Amino acid sequence: MGLRYWLWKLGEFQAKHAAAIFAVSLAFTVFMGVGVTKIKLQTDLSKELPEDAPPIELMRDVASKFGGNDLFIILFEVDREAKDPDRVVDIRDPRALYIISELENKLRREAEIAEVISFASNGEFSKDYSSTVIFATVDLGGKEERIKEVAELVGEDIESLPLIPGLKIRLTGTPLMRTTLMELLVSDATYTIFLSAVIILIMLIFMSRPFTRGFLIFLPLINGLTWTLGTMGWLNIPLSIATVGIGAMILGLGVEYGVFIVRGYEAERRKGRSQREALTTVISGIGTAITGSATTTIIGFLALLLASMPMIQHMGSTLALGIFYCFVAAVIVNPSFIVLEENFMRRLRHAS
Repeated sequence: MGLRYWLWKLGEFQAKHAAAIFAVSLAFTVFMGVGVTKIKLQTDLSKELPEDAPPIELMRDVASKFGGNDLFIILFEVDREAKDPDRVVDIRDPRALYIISELENKLRREAEIAEVISFASNGEFSKDYSSTVIFATVDLGGKEERIKEVAELVGEDIESLPLIPGLKIRLTGTPLMRTTLMELLVSDATYTIFLSAVIILIMLIFMSRPFTRGFLIFLPLINGLTWTLGTMGWLNIPLSIATVGIGAMILGLGVEYGVFIVRGYEAERRKGRSQREALTTVISGIGTAITGSATTTIIGFLALLLASMPMIQHMGSTLALGIFYCFVAAVIVNPSFIVLEENFMRRLRHAS
């Protein structure tokens, strides 16, 4: 008994228990939907590089010795556009030095700050005496939730300083870059998924008659994507610069499975076959081809696990999981949607 036989038996089961399969898949989708809300972000690029890479090892060694590898840079500079006659024109102005000293003392009192280095305290300024900097090192320990907290803390210390005409204070550094990256990851992931989903759905609706068939093809994609993101959330697989585009990729790669199943079922029904006969024929026939296609695609993505870069490994494993879920949704779950939709439309026509 080979794969075709078991797929035939699956088709029979789907024809008999379409409602039960739908209920189980709905409950599983809700569960995975909760997992989506638990997805964490990974903006520490060092964690996306090989741990045994010499620069990464050296960076960890330096951080362990000097108390942090995340660096805030506070830039103090003369505002050349200021019009106030009493403005600061030289960063060595006593008023500017006082502000710099005040911020330095505030930062030193913060428990989150590991070390503060003020160039002004060491008599170091830019060549034209228009700017100087304070370096504040922190150790976020790769915890994304702490990034905004510490950034807000430093920002509040800066905001508490009195305003001096002609003096600008600006904040940058790796924590701010990571905060920006967090925002970009979320916005890019949301935008690409939404845009690709809308375009694919519109195309499916226009190519399908009745239009409800387009939704039947689209449903496995939504299930597969939700299950993939939910698994990432439940298993603490982070969303990073490597995996931010997986949503659109899964939608684009997985759409064909639903197309083949729905079109195949329609063709069998037009031949006069019953729901059971149509499902068993399609699942055992087209399902076999889809199984082979999905398997080769999954193996191709799993090959990325052999890469030395963790970011490539994460992308490969996540895409392989997404294709597997799209396959399961199209071959196992979607036939129950087809049967239920067909029965509903039939009752609707009879009622009218």
